[in-house]
Amino acid sequence: MNAFFQVDGPVYRVLMKIWSLLVLNLCILVTSIPLVTIGVSISAAYATCFKLIDNNDTRIVQNYSEAFKRNFKQAIGFSVIHFLLFLIIVIDIWYFTQVAKTASFSLIGVVIVGLFMLLCGQFLYGYIARYQDSAKVIFINATKLCLANIWTSLVLAGMTVGVLFVMLTSPVLFVFVMYISIFIGLSFMIFLKSFLVLNVFKKYEKTKEI
Repeated sequence: MNAFFQVDGPVYRVLMKIWSLLVLNLCILVTSIPLVTIGVSISAAYATCFKLIDNNDTRIVQNYSEAFKRNFKQAIGFSVIHFLLFLIIVIDIWYFTQVAKTASFSLIGVVIVGLFMLLCGQFLYGYIARYQDSAKVIFINATKLCLANIWTSLVLAGMTVGVLFVMLTSPVLFVFVMYISIFIGLSFMIFLKSFLVLNVFKKYEKTKEI
């Protein structure tokens, strides 16, 4: 029984993981305040989670800060583009559903662009967190990874869409999800996704295709 609660015991390891995710969640929130840096924050969170999974490295603040600085130049361009595209998509959907109140080919096009952006984004920031490449190579490889591992991409995207769907189901669930996200929800989601993303990366690393 004593071994169960020791420093190397399962209870301690679980509690350390929870504490690490709480700290990581705070880091994500603070660095995402400018909004246009959300992508940079996601890439830094992936880098931190990769170390947490591979090496059980719980130096969350240090690892996150180093990754944020290292990935900033690579990630900020994609982050700004994604933020602007997201705003355009939200405004277009609002216009077609609330003002025009009619479906059209334009609305279908907006939805397709949004889905494509969501799918490709599942590997994009994880790729930036793990590899150093030019913006062109990052975009091409992230797109290739998305298409070559379409089922994994759909699962990753489905996790995000599922949470958004739950939030829109009712005001109570919306507040509940927001409350969880403030403390651990954001980091926990990226932590779960990191297992799938890492699995894909390591598969290609073994064959030296990345």
